[in-house]
Amino acid sequence: MPTYNRGYCISVAIQSIVNQTRADWELIVVDDGGDDATADVVAAFHDKRIQYYKKKNGGAASARNYGVQYTHGEWIAYLDSDNVLFPAYLETMLDWLSKAPKAVFTIPRGKRTLELYEDGKLTQYIDDSNDTPPALTLKGIFYKEVHLETNGFMHARSIIKEGIRWDETIHAMEDWDLAMTIGNRHPNGFLYVPVVLYHYHQRFGGDGIVSNSQYGDWALIFEQIYQKHKHDKLMDGQPWYPSRVEKWRKLQADFDAGKLPPYHRYYFERTTK
Repeated sequence: MPTYNRGYCISVAIQSIVNQTRADWELIVVDDGGDDATADVVAAFHDKRIQYYKKKNGGAASARNYGVQYTHGEWIAYLDSDNVLFPAYLETMLDWLSKAPKAVFTIPRGKRTLELYEDGKLTQYIDDSNDTPPALTLKGIFYKEVHLETNGFMHARSIIKEGIRWDETIHAMEDWDLAMTIGNRHPNGFLYVPVVLYHYHQRFGGDGIVSNSQYGDWALIFEQIYQKHKHDKLMDGQPWYPSRVEKWRKLQADFDAGKLPPYHRYYFERTTK
């Protein structure tokens, strides 16, 4: 669980782990250079299964890579500090994995809500759970048929032993990049669990990446991810490049010309219509 100045909400995320129906877990919280009371909030749980580490700020991917070195389990899962896993998450995921011996990484279906904040107050709340599909293939991930989520993303320890890590040069959609990296090496190793097992709050106007991005940032990220994976076999026939790059570049030009509101408001309004 990477975190940065989320002391005001991280206890809810941690409690969702404490509430798991399976008790054989460990939680590694990595404070990515924050300056709030996160350490005190974590310590208040008084649970030896919860470990807290602090590092110099380097971004969420950096924090996840840092935290992995302290894990011991055969399966490693991820949760951001402003979201929650439902109580049956671990039990359900491990049950499905027990029936899929070739799987090396897996993601579940989830609940997704879009929330617009103005001056720190929630003003609009939209259920967008249909964005997580009832079925998903590895090819669908490469084809960008889903809004892939870090929350609930799980992979085998063997992935770390192979040298695969979160790409610290990618500052958004790094979960999509990691899924493609693993999938390219293990084309038969993906398992989708079509059970709703997490709640992802996508906040607009808050302190997250979505709220602090420009239109052009997404053009750069799509370009970066494409250039990294363009030779992957499962990318053959992909439908999103270069159209996604061109779209975000045009939107940035329109914003610069005063034709559009800030990115977070435009994206919330476009997504919820």
